Amino acid sequence: MTTNKAISRPEPDNPYALIGSSPLMKQVYRLISKVLHSDANILLTGETGTGKELVARAIHEYGHRRTQPFVVQNCASLPDGLLESELFGYKKGAFTGADRHHQGMFDAANNGILFLDEIGDLPLTLQAKLLRVLQEQEVRPLGDTQYHKINVRVIAATHRNLEAMVALGEFRSDLYYRLAHFPIELPALRDRGDDIQKLAVSFLDESARREGRTGLHLSAAAEKALQSYDFPGNVRELKSMIERAILLADDTEIIERSHFPNIPETNTFSVGSASPHGGVLKELVDRFERQLLIDSLKKYRGNQQNTADALGVARRTLLYKLSKYNINSRDWRG
Repeated sequence: MTTNKAISRPEPDNPYALIGSSPLMKQVYRLISKVLHSDANILLTGETGTGKELVARAIHEYGHRRTQPFVVQNCASLPDGLLESELFGYKKGAFTGADRHHQGMFDAANNGILFLDEIGDLPLTLQAKLLRVLQEQEVRPLGDTQYHKINVRVIAATHRNLEAMVALGEFRSDLYYRLAHFPIELPALRDRGDDIQKLAVSFLDESARREGRTGLHLSAAAEKALQSYDFPGNVRELKSMIERAILLADDTEIIERSHFPNIPETNTFSVGSASPHGGVLKELVDRFERQLLIDSLKKYRGNQQNTADALGVARRTLLYKLSKYNINSRDWRG
């Protein structure tokens, strides 16, 4: 007996060498699969530490440019003038100290992928130059009079709310839409459920091998503590915590709850009770404000103007708050 219905096959837990099988990560995998063999620019968003560079590398390693260069540049790590010369290169004599030709990142990534991390920190003066490169696929090194063609796919990443920055005049709208041809939002670790345990075990095995130790494992209490922690630093914080726990557990093979001293004894609190971080008023207010924004966006299906009106604030103020708390209103649009 035959049927025309497609056979349903289970999705692998770690496609593209990424760890996690939560619904949110499966959505990320589906989005990655749609752009692997495309030349569309990609904008990776999400909180700091969610693994944006890992996703960018996965797109490169499993895509059609896998045999070509993958070049990384952090836009927040260099002053404006130096960043410009690093991106576009310069000719000998272009400025004082330029005693040789210098190849820029775009030329180094020719035929491959250039990953621009922290694109939200790119100064406005360089945003215009980047826009031309994306539009025309050509660059002009500093000190040169001629443009030359390149073939580079750009993957940009940021933890900032670029929509809010556009509204505030801090980021060019034309560049935003050019970069966000295909946006992928990476979920916070606290929203990924059992992925926390899977990542913890993976980091534990990796670090144990590096330290030359075998047989290390997490106690039930340690796993429960990790599962209940909100991880403001996301995956990066989890990895650091595991590495530190291994060092603290130098005389045992069991990683206990006590080897994670930065995890509060409880992560639940209410107004009038002690905060898990010492009763800091600002933290209580920030958490309340962030949740209020999320609840309002859910109620009004991501409509920013309706949300702002309901909260009694200007839309510009709402956009600032969304940027402050790394909230993307598109997550609740119908």
